Amino acid sequence: MKRIAPIPLVIFLIISMSIFLYFYFYQTSTKETLTFFPPDPDRSFIEALTQLELKSATNEKGYELAWLSKSMLDQEAYLRQDVSLLYKDGYLIEILSNWKENTDALLQSKNIVGNESGLYEAITFHYAEIHHQNEDIKSAQALTNDWLYVIDSPLEKVHSFKEPQSLAEKENKRTIDYIVNQKQEYELTQLLKTFQLNQEDYVTSSVTDLESTLASIPQLSKEKTTAIMGGLWEGLYREYVHGIRLNNGQVISAQGSTMPTILFPKDISQGELFVVFKTKSGEPIVLKQTF
Repeated sequence: MKRIAPIPLVIFLIISMSIFLYFYFYQTSTKETLTFFPPDPDRSFIEALTQLELKSATNEKGYELAWLSKSMLDQEAYLRQDVSLLYKDGYLIEILSNWKENTDALLQSKNIVGNESGLYEAITFHYAEIHHQNEDIKSAQALTNDWLYVIDSPLEKVHSFKEPQSLAEKENKRTIDYIVNQKQEYELTQLLKTFQLNQEDYVTSSVTDLESTLASIPQLSKEKTTAIMGGLWEGLYREYVHGIRLNNGQVISAQGSTMPTILFPKDISQGELFVVFKTKSGEPIVLKQTF
């Protein structure tokens, strides 16, 4: 004779499994999305920082960088998210991404081993999703960045600087900037040609310079700039940080890709901007955002 489980036990097991699946898929969904909501005028970040420092020379063929991002809201938020991107000479080498519920602060850090001279650039989008008792959802955001020139030459000790102080450092900066800018200009020319975009119709900006670029456009209000920035990072989080979806449907890591260039229309009535970059294998990618 088959043993039949009591009905209350079956119901209990079904409810328990349902609760588990809800929290599993909810937490996974929360982690893998960043949703922009209108800014909360009463909430702001009291601290936000991205920092790069040369930590030490690991051996004769390398060195170690300390990479840090941290932020603190003026009060606890329903959800805090920070995503930090690290580039060397215009190519993505690492991502730091963290989220936490019911907190005001986030801290991320990582040591990066490198070699050869180059320009390191890091940018962090700090975000807070704020839920009010009337079920209204607002947000707060901040953008911070840092950069570091590292000189690794057999003729001198490994060292770094943000702004050159000596004639030698000025020459090193000039050389590195020239090489990086030449590569980026070439890549952008190829991308514009591929997607049939006329550079004269757009204000172009790297992702690390976008905040200052948008601030320089007089037609944009502060509210519009905040919405554009939030929407842009929502898209980058989905289509870049969590993998790049190719035309064949395959999703690949963004590491090794070129730094995204944002094309903002000089005629803002067009209401859309483009984000272009190349994957590590050289495949051109374009993303579009309306505003």
